[in-house]
Amino acid sequence: MAQARSQISGVLVHIMGDEYRIATERDCREVERLAAYVDAKMHQIAAQHARRIPKTSLAVLAAMEIAGELFRSLADQEQLAARAQQNLEHLRRLVDERAAIPARVLERAAPAAGNRGRELRGGPASA
Repeated sequence: MAQARSQISGVLVHIMGDEYRIATERDCREVERLAAYVDAKMHQIAAQHARRIPKTSLAVLAAMEIAGELFRSLADQEQLAARAQQNLEHLRRLVDERAAIPARVLERAAPAAGNRGRELRGGPASA
């Protein structure tokens, strides 16, 4: 049997004036978008420094900056997930409390109904 293999294609991108062929299984537009982001980040870092910085150093600084963005985003996502979990737990408690209201009302009504039945039969409630 022949197994189906993923098609790996090369995407040509430009970063800091250099051309790179990226082998990927991803969508070409996504790879181009990522490369454009890296290129913009490297240009931004280069503009912040008065002296000329080698491209390899710019690449490392850009990688550090992007990693920092990723870590902040992951931390924000964890906080949002924790907050969502707290909200769900609070909502569950509210639903449980509201669901218990009819039972409490019925429990209060049941003894009163039982006493009325005794009163009609002339039982101890009339004494």
